[in-house]
Amino acid sequence: NIVCGNGAADLIYRLVHKFKPKKAVILAPTFGEYPKALAEVGCDISRFYLSEADGFEVDDGFAEMLDSTVNMAILCSPNNPSGRLIRSQVLERIAEKCAELDIILVVDECFSGFAENAVNWRKTGNYIVLGAFTKLYAMAGLRLGYAVCGCTETAEKLRNSGQFWSVSAPAQAAGIAALDEDEYVRKTVRLIACERRYIAEKLTALGMKVYPSDANYLLFKGEAGLDDSLLREGILIRNCGDYVGLSDGFYRTAVRTNAENQRFIEAVRRCVNG
Repeated sequence: NIVCGNGAADLIYRLVHKFKPKKAVILAPTFGEYPKALAEVGCDISRFYLSEADGFEVDDGFAEMLDSTVNMAILCSPNNPSGRLIRSQVLERIAEKCAELDIILVVDECFSGFAENAVNWRKTGNYIVLGAFTKLYAMAGLRLGYAVCGCTETAEKLRNSGQFWSVSAPAQAAGIAALDEDEYVRKTVRLIACERRYIAEKLTALGMKVYPSDANYLLFKGEAGLDDSLLREGILIRNCGDYVGLSDGFYRTAVRTNAENQRFIEAVRRCVNG
């Protein structure tokens, strides 16, 4: 039931092109590759807009958008760019609704390894859970993702779509080796959690609005043009103004080492205070 690919993005495009949904429901804001892949097959896309007031948390309203006209539902947990995990009860209700209506449920969990408290949800129906070694194991260049499918029929369809030799031998070897690095994972999760709190506290003190995150990045709201000011300081952050559901002034920053995070905060302080 496991299909490997050239990163999770490869599998996103492969599954969309294989199943060719007529209508899909996705989050907004969320990872931009989902709507791009869906648009390639002429899919009608409905968006469930997350509320800034609720910290961009996914709730039961997503399940309520699902009906007999929907063929595929795509979720991201932790979501990108908000970093919020979807609560297990919400995921289970969505999975049940998808099973009831024969909707393919895709849950992208590529950043879930960074979360202190993993979400274990009861999986039902025709689901596909995406994961990757790209993020937690810092293997972006090697491109190794995987899909865990709820049934062998779905896995076979996905396996037979796209190019056959999509995973290189070095990526396979690195993936097998990475699975034994338990202490590395524990240290990474502790570090990210500690530094995430540090950045959130410092940005909040500087007048930024910081949103809760369970991933190795933080979404925050500041003054327009902050990204350009930081670039002049030699620091690049993600301007999230082009995400559907967000606007100018929203930014995403990575959670890095303490020394790098201190440098980032000092640069923000100079940009804000002059």
